[in-house]
Amino acid sequence: VPVIGRPLSNSAAFVLDASGFPSPIGVPGELFLSGEGVARGYLRSPHLTAERFLPNPFASLPGARLYRTGDKARWRPDGTLEFLGRLDFQIKLRGHRIELGEIEAALRALPSLRDACVLLRQDAPGDSRLVAYLVPSGTPPTLDALR
Repeated sequence: VPVIGRPLSNSAAFVLDASGFPSPIGVPGELFLSGEGVARGYLRSPHLTAERFLPNPFASLPGARLYRTGDKARWRPDGTLEFLGRLDFQIKLRGHRIELGEIEAALRALPSLRDACVLLRQDAPGDSRLVAYLVPSGTPPTLDALR
């Protein structure tokens, strides 16, 4: 299991359960970050900002925020964090963060498709790629329509 380590100075990390309470040592939860390194939000994306940047109930400063990372983690007895994976379907491919659900939603919006599933596939070590599995509704869409 990859070890993340400890928070940087002037920052804090919280592993919270689904109700927003701190998870005990060794119990998985979602990783939240706070402190000077946390941004105010996403540029021109108020919906995503509201979803990811939450009021910090553990801070004494008014207006302090928690950043919801979407990472599953747990505290180890030695005070370090272990990374346990993602809680959502976001992946990283060639340095880019990709929301698989957004691609699936765009594909499902095509009238020629009934359903779609997108995943990261690795047929050979170091050769990762996005793959879409499609269920057409009648005549299959052309490659141009899919792109």
